[in-house]
Amino acid sequence: HHVTRVLRLAVGDRIRVFDAGAEFEATLTSVSKRGVAVNVGEAVRAAAERPVALHLIMSPLKGDLTELVIQKATELGVARVSPVVFERTDTVARRDPSEARVSRWHRVAVSAAEQSGRAVVPELDGVQPIEKLLEALGALDGDEARIVAAEPSLGLPIEEARPEAHLRRVRVAVGPAGGFGPRDLELLGRAGFRAESFALHTLRAETACLAALSILGARFAGS
Repeated sequence: HHVTRVLRLAVGDRIRVFDAGAEFEATLTSVSKRGVAVNVGEAVRAAAERPVALHLIMSPLKGDLTELVIQKATELGVARVSPVVFERTDTVARRDPSEARVSRWHRVAVSAAEQSGRAVVPELDGVQPIEKLLEALGALDGDEARIVAAEPSLGLPIEEARPEAHLRRVRVAVGPAGGFGPRDLELLGRAGFRAESFALHTLRAETACLAALSILGARFAGS
């Protein structure tokens, strides 16, 4: 669809294709409504990924907002997205999404990677309780930072931003529309997450996700 209806390419046109971080020159050899065939040529240097991997831990949101966050997070260079159920995750959003919905999330990430010129599609976890994710993460490693995107109303002690040069991974947890609950904060604190503020005012959940990723991405761009 993208080749035939959007780009309107024809046999003989050259494109680039990617898979699992590798990118290649390719030539269209067949174009029809039912499919496209290409002759894959030489490998080319793919666009560089950021040296510090960003891991977004977010609540599934109502409607298409989760898709919006996944799309924009991919464009911003996120390495992994983990939708988790917090105390105040919306009742509708907390239900296990259908297989079709999860597949659509993946397609959204693939499309966003293509659009932004990334050769890597972010890892996308299934929806799970926050307890399960934190258990899987284990103890805090010396080469990673764990951050809670704290809304102003929480009144949490905010630590000064620390762009440590040795970091290889930054995980940031953003709460649902209703904000973090007391148990969420307790669990995140025990797992080594420290509070940081990314705005002067309270942001919508989807905005908070993108603000945190933008600021952290800029902070660790050259690490």
